[in-house]
Parts: sequence; structure tokens; C-alpha cells
Amino acid sequence: PYFVGLSFFILFVTLFTNQVFHGGVYGTLHNKSVKPKVEISNLKQYQNKVSFDVMRIEGADVYGSFLIQIDFHNHQNEIIESLDMKELSNLDKQQISNYYVAKVTPHKHSLVLPLGAKANLNFDISDKIHKVVLTDISGLQWEQTITNL
Repeated sequence: PYFVGLSFFILFVTLFTNQVFHGGVYGTLHNKSVKPKVEISNLKQYQNKVSFDVMRIEGADVYGSFLIQIDFHNHQNEIIESLDMKELSNLDKQQISNYYVAKVTPHKHSLVLPLGAKANLNFDISDKIHKVVLTDISGLQWEQTITNL
């Protein structure tokens, strides 16, 4: 009787945590490792230099988030500068300052952000920007508005 009760308790705890953290028993299954999540911070513009920090905080750890486009918008929400996948794959390594062992790097068709990678990216843009929008190959987008005006 002791082992049967303990077995049911372990089964209950397992199903309960699966439901709470992943929505797996009732409701929609949500697995945070499926979709990448990128955090943008410290967006600044000083004269003709735009810089921001980018960090991949969620997603599958077996491959990176593949950024295929970075758009810079003005206050009217018009794109004033856009970098496509070809330009991102050829970024100068001087434009990327990595903080951690996992490194943001230009790759064959994109800019790769592995899980846990954090880097400062900087670009030469003469027009005044208001926000930056990053686009992943999956179609996901992340945006951040500028912190200094």
C-alpha cells in the first residue's frame, strides 16, 4: 500500500508540473524550447553610430536563432535602413562584441544567435532612428525603441 500511494503521488506531481510548465495535459501544449526568444536592450544612437545589445534567452539549444533582417525605423515608423540576410552574413566582426562564450556570429545566410549568446552590435547610420526590428528566419520579430533621444 505504501508503494502504491507513493507511485500515485509521483504520477500526480509529474502530470501537475507538465501541465503548469508546458500546458501538456489539458490545454495547448507550449514548449519554450521550440521558438527562439531574443531580447534587445541598450539601444542607443550617438552621432552616426547605432548600437544595441542582443541576447538569445529561450529556444532550442541545438541550433541558433537565424536573423535574416534588421530594420531601423524613424519616428514615422518608416524604414530608413534595412540589412538583409546577405548583408548580415557578411557583417564585419568588428561590429560584434560578444560578452559570453556562446558567440553571435555571421554565418552563410544569416546572423546566428546561439542560446545564451549576448553581444553588442553596432552600425553606421546617419539618419535619426526610433526603433530597431529584428526578424528571424521563422518569421518571428522582436523590436526595441531607442532609449536616448
